[in-house]
Amino acid sequence: MKIFDKAQWHIDAGENSLEIVDKFKLVFLFLEKQDLLSEDGKEMLEIGIDSSISLNERMVTERGCIFLENCYDDVIGLHGDELVEKLNELYQNFVR
Repeated sequence: MKIFDKAQWHIDAGENSLEIVDKFKLVFLFLEKQDLLSEDGKEMLEIGIDSSISLNERMVTERGCIFLENCYDDVIGLHGDELVEKLNELYQNFVR
């Protein structure tokens, strides 16, 4: 299974857990908006994103997996509005 990111990796590296959880919420909301979440991903979003979240290939559709494989490294270090803006920019380029 391909794992794109885990909240725990960031937390173990000393990043603020609340900020990391917020970051993952933004990513999952973006993916949902673009219809790139799988049923598992939608369920995780509905249940609630917490520090145990893993963004992996089971959380996204096939198209979502391709998008993340091509683009996620470009946003992994971003947070908040900057993260959302970059995801939108990358997605616009991806769909062209």
